[in-house]
Amino acid sequence: MSMPDDRPEWFGLASFRGAVPAMFAAHRHDDLEVNASPSPLVYLIDGRQATIPAGSLGVFWAARPHRLVTAVDEVSWVTVPLGVALGWSLPGGFIGSLLAGDLVLVSEQAGLALAPRAELWTDALARDPADPERRPAELEVEALLGRIAARRTEVAPGHPGVKGAAGAMAAFISERAADDIRVDDVARHVHLHPQYAMTLFRRALGITVGEYLLQCRVARAQRLLLTTDLPIAEVGFAAGFRSQSQFYARFRDRCGEPPAAYRRRLAGA
Repeated sequence: MSMPDDRPEWFGLASFRGAVPAMFAAHRHDDLEVNASPSPLVYLIDGRQATIPAGSLGVFWAARPHRLVTAVDEVSWVTVPLGVALGWSLPGGFIGSLLAGDLVLVSEQAGLALAPRAELWTDALARDPADPERRPAELEVEALLGRIAARRTEVAPGHPGVKGAAGAMAAFISERAADDIRVDDVARHVHLHPQYAMTLFRRALGITVGEYLLQCRVARAQRLLLTTDLPIAEVGFAAGFRSQSQFYARFRDRCGEPPAAYRRRLAGA
């Protein structure tokens, strides 16, 4: 079984088990993502290397730009829309860590093995919501996340990316996304000529510096909408957008709804 190439901005409540290739471009989707593999999984998340060890479950908020660095013969994953997860009354500390950009790790021991579950859930979660086989799978995914939240033993924020200068640039963009940074600033950070820096970045991450900066700003805006009471007008500026019109247009394009509707929908989850 292979992962489909036409991956959407939102995966939804879904499951998969099989071989996956390395990702040549960073992407984002507004889900919690749970991964496990018999081999280590090496990601770049926000430009920083994050490894899910073999035999461990790793959970992160996939709204942050990320890509799988190396191909693996077998991986199991489950994605849960953030709005669905917020409605499951998971511990606030667990959700808070994920929204802050942490990779939460827990051993697959003690009944948390994902592979056999993922294979069963793939078909069940693809069924119509009214199908009687879907609801038990949804409850099992909810229970799994609850157990992960209760048993997590490590929170790993990540380390500098394996791609050297490209990883350092991505981390700089992530950390400074709220500032008025430009390509020259990013290139200066790694002591490279701007044109060469842009080429190197795109070759390593599959997207431009500008697109990556936009992804980081949208993810920051999502977090501020969910974790603060900042007025909508202030959220855009705090996330790095220079005008309200730009903020509304970019947010709606990426998230499918205006910022106020996003906050209202998920705040009531």
